[in-house]
Amino acid sequence: MPLFGPKYKPIVGLDIGTSVIRAMEVRPSGRNWRLHRCHQANLPSTMIVDGKIKKSDEAVEFIKNFHKEGKFTTHRIALSIGGPSIISKKIIVDKMTEMELEDQIALEAEEYIPFDIEEVFLDFQILGDADDRMAVLLTACKKDFANDKLDICRSAGLEPQILDLDCLCLANAYATFNAPTKKKIGKPAFFNLKKKPGTRSASSPKEPPATGKPGEAKNSNEPADPIIALANIGGQYLNTIVMVGGRIEYTRDLSFGAKPMITELIEHTGMTMEAVQQALQTPEIASPASALHEAWENIVLPYEAKLTTQIRQSLDFFQASRPHKEQANLILLSGGGAGIAGIDQRLSQQVGIPVELFNPAQKLKRDQGRKAPVMNHSSGFTVSLGLALRGLSS
Repeated sequence: MPLFGPKYKPIVGLDIGTSVIRAMEVRPSGRNWRLHRCHQANLPSTMIVDGKIKKSDEAVEFIKNFHKEGKFTTHRIALSIGGPSIISKKIIVDKMTEMELEDQIALEAEEYIPFDIEEVFLDFQILGDADDRMAVLLTACKKDFANDKLDICRSAGLEPQILDLDCLCLANAYATFNAPTKKKIGKPAFFNLKKKPGTRSASSPKEPPATGKPGEAKNSNEPADPIIALANIGGQYLNTIVMVGGRIEYTRDLSFGAKPMITELIEHTGMTMEAVQQALQTPEIASPASALHEAWENIVLPYEAKLTTQIRQSLDFFQASRPHKEQANLILLSGGGAGIAGIDQRLSQQVGIPVELFNPAQKLKRDQGRKAPVMNHSSGFTVSLGLALRGLSS
């Protein structure tokens, strides 16, 4: 962190899923980041209705206790949302300044958003040049889709500051810990909850958009920009994002997660959710000698085959949109579903692209004796870490 750079205001990245809730709080430490607090817990099934957390006294009390048990030092939180109800689209517009685009983004959005603009959280991010025009990531979310989470957290005494997207949290975590420039994706807040509803506020100055075509070599002696796909396997949703040279080029959210597979395992084996989750992270589950081998063959592997199809389809859509039909160089897996033993190797064999587990939480500095997520669980903290990094203010 620069000596006279932007001030960091601590914020808790709170990732409320459909099975598990995770939270993380970090602090800048020199040019790196230090883990300050982290906590996770399984959500009671009674709190989830139609795959979403619903406002109730039980949910409010659970969130309040979760925050207390995690010993977080601030009530300021950042939340994320994902799934097919989120509209995220790359559009091409005439070149203009960010302030000019703010004034007319609602008009641009009407062509792509099938809802009344007053009913959505609306925001955008300038991606860079596109020939003689410029590319913009336009994102909208219906307010009623996010309001349950916001209301529960406020009733629990927390202070939501930021409403972000799961896929952009992945991009932020990647850019912070993996991209050569170590740049954050976008501004400190995507949907800034302090601004006027349905509009976007200027929250921080931007660098000029990058020039050139991502994915192409700058000249004959330079290699093309790396194309990295990030796939976050949650309980209900699969978030996929493709970055070219550190810039967002494609996003896709699907209602396809690991929760139905885990539920089927629980029904088949009679084990608890905690026991099933632990078994999935143990390589022995695939052994013919394992008592769970039949469940592995009949439930887990078919689920992985469907997961492979969904990820391959997303990459095919991305590739089809590219003028030179480039394919991804690497797939990074995160989320609770990435904890299945050996999933990275099997997915790589089936897709034909190198696949690695994405564990940015493992790159955080740790105070001696500080509780930290173990390796098998750390990939599930990627969204909450991406949210916690939003504490950097303008």
